[in-house]
Amino acid sequence: MSMDHIRAVCWDWNGTLLDDVEICRQVMNSVLEEHALDPLTDEHAYRSVFRFPIRDFYGSVGLGDDRFVPAATAYLELLAARVGEAQLHPDARATLAALHERGIRQVLASATLPDALAQQMAPYDLGDAFEDVLSIDDPYRASKHDVIARWLSASGLPPSAVLVIGDTNHDREIAEDLGAEFVHFDGGHQNWSGDTRRIATLREVLDVLTPITDSPELRELA
Repeated sequence: MSMDHIRAVCWDWNGTLLDDVEICRQVMNSVLEEHALDPLTDEHAYRSVFRFPIRDFYGSVGLGDDRFVPAATAYLELLAARVGEAQLHPDARATLAALHERGIRQVLASATLPDALAQQMAPYDLGDAFEDVLSIDDPYRASKHDVIARWLSASGLPPSAVLVIGDTNHDREIAEDLGAEFVHFDGGHQNWSGDTRRIATLREVLDVLTPITDSPELRELA
C-alpha cells in the first residue's frame, strides 16, 4: 500500500539519518566499564537491548536508578567528544533532496538537547533540508512526543498526512499516539520485530511514497 497522501515527513536523527550506532555502542561500553559491567559485544547485542524510555535501556545493561543520572551524564559527555565521527546513512542526502523536489515538507526531531543537536548536525550541512529542527529539553527523559505534537498542531496538516520515520519504539509510539503514519528503519539503534512497515535502506522511503519517476534525484538513486 502506497502512502501518496503524505504531505510531510518527520525524520528521526540519531540512527535514522545519522549512522551512529557503533559509536554509541562504544561510548556505552566505556560507561559500562567504569561501572565494572559487561560490555555490549557487538551492534546486534546493542540493538537487542536499546529502547525507550532511555532509563529502561540503562537498567537493562545494569545501570539502574541508583546509577542512571551519573551514567547518563558521563555518556553524553563522552558522546559529545566524538561529534563528527559518524557518517550519514547511504542515500540520506539524495532521499532528502528527492522528497524536497516532490514538495514534501520535512522536519527533524531528536531526543537530544538543542546545543548538542546543533553540534551533531553541523558537520553535515543539512540545516536547509528541514523546515524545522525539533529537540528535547530534558536529557534524562528524552521524549520527543511533546515537541512533535506542538509542531503538528501548528503545521496545519492532519496527522494522517504526516509520516514519522525512525528506528525505535519511541518513534513508533509517538506516531501511533498522534495518528501519524510510521515506518521503522532497520539500520538504526533498535531491532524491531512487530508488524510495522519497515525499510532496510533510506532509498526505500521513495518507494513507500510512490515517487516521481522523472526526478533527477530519484534517477541518481536508481
